[in-house]
Amino acid sequence: MTIRRHILPCRDLDGCRRNDQRGSGTALMAAVLLIVAVVAIAVACVIAWFGCIHNARSAADLASLAGASAYGTGRDACAVARATASDNGATMTACKVDSNGVDFIVRVTVEVQAKPQIKLGPGKFSYTSQAGNV
Repeated sequence: MTIRRHILPCRDLDGCRRNDQRGSGTALMAAVLLIVAVVAIAVACVIAWFGCIHNARSAADLASLAGASAYGTGRDACAVARATASDNGATMTACKVDSNGVDFIVRVTVEVQAKPQIKLGPGKFSYTSQAGNV
């Protein structure tokens, strides 16, 4: 019985061209880490945008409540709502008071800048809220 040995195609190892995959794990891990980093940044942006949406809702609700309270005491509802929205980091874009002499509703629309701002993401978040004595 003879044992066959694997004979290298060239006898001099320095002159042989290696066909192994050394270093491929490094390139693969670099690609995986890059993908994980991009996904992590995207998730962080979306979470921050949800915070901006919450801020817009809160500012709109507070502004409409403050405007309704002011209107109920005879003051300018939109001026008070604008100041309240500004105090809460929002910009009031619309204000309307509907009244029939007895009942009233104050509708306020506010905008909040999206943070972080990126080209593919939203620039602003807007929310409308209403309050009154109805």
